[in-house]
Amino acid sequence: MLDTILGISISDRGVQAVEVMRNGLSATLLAIDEWPNPFSTGNGAIGPERMQQFTDTLSAFLKVNRIKSTRVSLALDTSYLFLHRIPVEEKTTEAQIREQVRWELEQYFPEADAAEFISDFHRMKRSATEPLNEVLTVSLRRPAAQHLARSLSGLGLQLNILDADHFSAETALRINYPDMFRRTLALLGIKENRLDVSLLRNGNLESYSYRVVQSNQEIIEEVGAISRETPGIFSITAYGPYLEKDLLQRIRRSSALLVEALNPLRHVSVSDSLRLADHLTAPSYRFASAVGVALRRE
Repeated sequence: MLDTILGISISDRGVQAVEVMRNGLSATLLAIDEWPNPFSTGNGAIGPERMQQFTDTLSAFLKVNRIKSTRVSLALDTSYLFLHRIPVEEKTTEAQIREQVRWELEQYFPEADAAEFISDFHRMKRSATEPLNEVLTVSLRRPAAQHLARSLSGLGLQLNILDADHFSAETALRINYPDMFRRTLALLGIKENRLDVSLLRNGNLESYSYRVVQSNQEIIEEVGAISRETPGIFSITAYGPYLEKDLLQRIRRSSALLVEALNPLRHVSVSDSLRLADHLTAPSYRFASAVGVALRRE
């Protein structure tokens, strides 16, 4: 079935946007661009005062690129979200997990009602020798999602999927690197003040964590430690708008393992009529989350 969708990632370093046409298992890139992030990251705030700026810039992108898509899948920087790992027994039901998520939110945010959050969770695959499994919960304050949905609606767009940028990048990895389903690797989201780390075994998310970093040197040291101290991983794949050529080279020199930059367009065709903005010279790994969320199926 042929359809088109907009993938937008709001990251710490900007907003990345792509339009992708999907036809069964194949995909074609129709438009791509990025612009400064009007929102402040780090405190989960996406206030209405910056929404007009976001709306105006997105409107210009739609017009310049003659966007036909009416559905938008959105990936938000993990710093906007509350992510938490919960140990659970193997037979714990979905209803029990959701009740546990509600209780956890009340403990961390006693001033807020749990109903003020939109939450989802993912059961992480664990070793057969582990007594408990883990569930990764992801929560976003409901007003932030409502502000974004209203902004999109004002442009005639409908919010399709709301995801975290790191897990959208995981989608791009799975689609473009089928050999990952036979290996164990680490996926790193390189950000100015944060390092998102997933361990994926045979394509399944086994663990997630993040580190707060204060400098490029700390990023380099953290990646080096991950490469030396994480047992069983074959390689490291990195992505992110903050990642650039010099930093990538320094990370590779410090790592005991192969470090590959994620190419989210590896198995995505590029339209002959694609109109690139003149200023756009960014490598494809900057757009991993935007492409990944566009490729994600419900």
